[in-house]
Amino acid sequence: MKKLVMLLLCGGLLVGCSSQYSIKVSDSSLKLASGSGLDISKQEYFEYLLDTYGANAVLTEVLTSIADKEVTDQDKIDKLLQERIEIYTKYGGGDLKKYATSLGYKDENEYIDTTLLPDVKQELLRNKYIEEHFDDLVNEYEISCLKKIIVDKESKALSIIKDSTSEEAFDKIMKEYGTNGEDAGIVTNKSALDENLKKMLSKFSKIDKDGIYKDAIELSDGNYAVVYLYDTEKKDKEDYIQSLTSIDELKTKIEGIYLKKYNFKVYDKKLENTIKDFSDEYIE
Repeated sequence: MKKLVMLLLCGGLLVGCSSQYSIKVSDSSLKLASGSGLDISKQEYFEYLLDTYGANAVLTEVLTSIADKEVTDQDKIDKLLQERIEIYTKYGGGDLKKYATSLGYKDENEYIDTTLLPDVKQELLRNKYIEEHFDDLVNEYEISCLKKIIVDKESKALSIIKDSTSEEAFDKIMKEYGTNGEDAGIVTNKSALDENLKKMLSKFSKIDKDGIYKDAIELSDGNYAVVYLYDTEKKDKEDYIQSLTSIDELKTKIEGIYLKKYNFKVYDKKLENTIKDFSDEYIE
């Protein structure tokens, strides 16, 4: 009871506060707790829960319901869910039940059903959109797959370009440069890259043949980058889809598209405003 009272105090639910939600519970004035200068009603506790979890819970429930309609490949769901189960089992030291109960769930089944499965379905929902609009999104986010070597002089960069007659030759040189050489893998214009290198992605993404980029690229700190582009044909499509689905901006955009497709509306003004605060994409 003491913990509940402290939570409500932190949430600002003091006696006498006026309701900001249009939603009412039955027996709303019924007291759940009282103390010196404090009374907590059933309505106040309900509104505390809405403040804390309401908007997220609504979005999760609606997006999962949409995913149930849009994502019909059960094999895909089962495969990704099993991957997640294995990942979080490792977090629990091989014991998913222990990990789940440490988070406050009754057991591993409750954790899977209420958290992992909705996440899996929503990810597959985003993946579906990305796959259907793959080429456009590759262009929009200027996706490339690259390795890079950073040097302090342009002359060194030009020498590496000259000597990189094959991917094997570049890899050998990259290894010699230690931490100044890196296989960056899939990058987008939302990746953490030097701004000057990021500006080159629009060119990189249009190159359709693997190989060393012809010019040394001066970086914002005065160093130079030598870039080797690979998988320019985007053969590993699943990897690119996963890279795109991890972009927060795109994630929100896709969710908004599906919410609008299914005419998502919220009739409680405060709850609506909270969801709009998450993103204008969610509610028109």
